[in-house]
Amino acid sequence: MIKLGVVRVMPKSLVLWIVVLVFILGICFSGVQAISYSAPHVKVTLMSQDPDPVEPGQVVTVKFKVENEGAQSSADAIVKIFPKVPFAIYGDATEKNIGKLRAGSTGADAVIVQFKLKVDSQAVQQSAPLDLMVQLGDTGVSYTNKEFSINIQTQDAVLAITSITSEPYPLSPGGMAKVTIMVKNNADSLLKDIKLKLEMSSSSLPLAPYQSSSEKVIPLLQPSYQQTLTFSLIAKPDATSGLYKIPLNLTYNDEKGKSYVKSDVLAVMVGEKPNINAYIKKSTVMQADGTGKITLEVANAGNTDVKYVELALLPSEDYKLVSTHNYFYLGNIDSDDTQSEEVDVYINKKVDKVHIPVQLKYVDATSKAYQQTFDLEMNVYSSSELKRFGLKESSTAWLYILIIVIVGGGFWAYRRVKKNHNGKTRK
Repeated sequence: MIKLGVVRVMPKSLVLWIVVLVFILGICFSGVQAISYSAPHVKVTLMSQDPDPVEPGQVVTVKFKVENEGAQSSADAIVKIFPKVPFAIYGDATEKNIGKLRAGSTGADAVIVQFKLKVDSQAVQQSAPLDLMVQLGDTGVSYTNKEFSINIQTQDAVLAITSITSEPYPLSPGGMAKVTIMVKNNADSLLKDIKLKLEMSSSSLPLAPYQSSSEKVIPLLQPSYQQTLTFSLIAKPDATSGLYKIPLNLTYNDEKGKSYVKSDVLAVMVGEKPNINAYIKKSTVMQADGTGKITLEVANAGNTDVKYVELALLPSEDYKLVSTHNYFYLGNIDSDDTQSEEVDVYINKKVDKVHIPVQLKYVDATSKAYQQTFDLEMNVYSSSELKRFGLKESSTAWLYILIIVIVGGGFWAYRRVKKNHNGKTRK
């Protein structure tokens, strides 16, 4: 059994309306085509800039392609450029007459026009806009609102290390310190993927990171901004005092993806404050109103060596210097070592404790200068005290004198008695 579909026939009036509508649209379309080609239709394209990018202070050549997609122009086309900061025209004109624009002059038939511009030396990194206009008689076509942009890029995106601090300073052997490094973005654009690494793999370096990585990262750093990076370091207990240099590598990228690598050196001072003492080692003069030799000794009781040690005796009411000079150059004194000098002095009368002030000048292993004054004390004693302390032998001269007196007296008495006895006998 064959089923036949129902065929609906459009009303004649509807078909008529469709035919009329198609006809009207055709007329309108042909009218638009006629209008578009009855007058010039200018189109301008920025072809290139040379160099690209251009640096501040340089001259850039910009080329524009002028096309006419409409009818030939009845008047000459004048291309005008309006340079504004950071651009200025350079050895060129701001207006150029390119003649009448032929109809359909597109593609290879387009007119090429170029201008030379100088970029301000203080220009920052940016995409700087150029304004342009094509004048055709009394009418003109303007190109503004950043339709054309020139790429300006500074020569180097500079990331600078502005300061380095270490606390404590110097770093003592076996001690820990925090080293803070401040970096600043001196570029005109964003810097990213900033990595700062301390190269500490050398076996001769008595330093190591302590509970910290030797590499720090800053994801982004805005122009003119700065940021600090902190490293914790520890020195070996047996580290020798001195200045140690740690290679520092700095890598980063600018907004255009260009990579930069910088090398620097981080100096760390290892050492500690010297522990220097002065004292009287021995003396041959123990009584007031006496002359003798005094041995002065300087000891380095610290872990760091000292250099260029100078010793000077200062004036005092307790003594007078018998030696020819009061200044002595001791030179270098290593850790756990001593240097001594001997002087001749006279101890004044009525003094029971002698004060001998001395002055020391020296520099440590880091060439830092020091000056210290010591008031050295020395006791003097009476004769009885020296005898009591066994420092002076008792004199036996009185015993000999007594014996002589007794013997003499006895001999005199004996002679006298004998003489009297002899006198009586004669009688």
